[in-house]
Amino acid sequence: MKRVLKPLRVVLALACFVSVNAAFLMPVVAETLCLESSPDFSWAAKMQFLPALLALNFAVVVAILAVTALVGRVYCSTVCPFGVLQDIVIRIRRLFTRRSCREMVSTWLLVEFFGVLALCAVASASLLAVCDPYAHYGRIATNLVRPAVQWLANCGAAWSDAHEKYWLMSVEVAAPVAFALVVSVATLVMVAAFALWRGRWFCNHVCPVGACLRLTSRKAPLLKIRIDAAKCVGCGICERGCKAGAIDAKAKTVDNGLCVRCFDCLGACGKGAVGL
Repeated sequence: MKRVLKPLRVVLALACFVSVNAAFLMPVVAETLCLESSPDFSWAAKMQFLPALLALNFAVVVAILAVTALVGRVYCSTVCPFGVLQDIVIRIRRLFTRRSCREMVSTWLLVEFFGVLALCAVASASLLAVCDPYAHYGRIATNLVRPAVQWLANCGAAWSDAHEKYWLMSVEVAAPVAFALVVSVATLVMVAAFALWRGRWFCNHVCPVGACLRLTSRKAPLLKIRIDAAKCVGCGICERGCKAGAIDAKAKTVDNGLCVRCFDCLGACGKGAVGL
């Protein structure tokens, strides 16, 4: 079973990531290909925790919390596009270094965080968008990715016209507002820096969804990562491979609240000490 979990997680993450991007980009593709209508991927946005909460879609919220309470933070490693974006950056970082991301996050820090978040929610629900991971990714997709796709579509249309194929139509490139562009670039640089520096640091320190699901997943009975102290030799390979900083190789413990259930650690240990 251990060999199946990581590939399954990767497939689910890619499927959700492609679906979210399709929700932003499909109108451009449909216009370029002269389609009368484009496939509807709006359901991908409805699967996101904070947008569902603000829309009072309690069915989605309860479903995410229930799954998290049972198997841990699989939402953070599969459904959240901002989390998948961080994983892509972390994957690139691992080509050069496998420095440990481990750090301790106190319970009091979470209490203080939720206190500030509650005050923001009382002041204005729109302030939640400052920390909402889906809103962050939406800005990146809208102001950076979509104009780039529109430009590429126009390049393809120009090539098609030059060869008298006329398969593609040029589209109007929607130039983002300067402030929105600056915010989007700053967000992308910020998340890339955090991912390169501390892995899933944003998810465990800034993200309100991550903080909520961390508390929910602490006692998750299924898919809980454990270290067999009898087999562990303290080499630290599993700790260096943990993007969430959840593994303490010296203490031979795993913080299953921090763990985002990426299952990278299951195949990292040559001694078979890391398991479920």
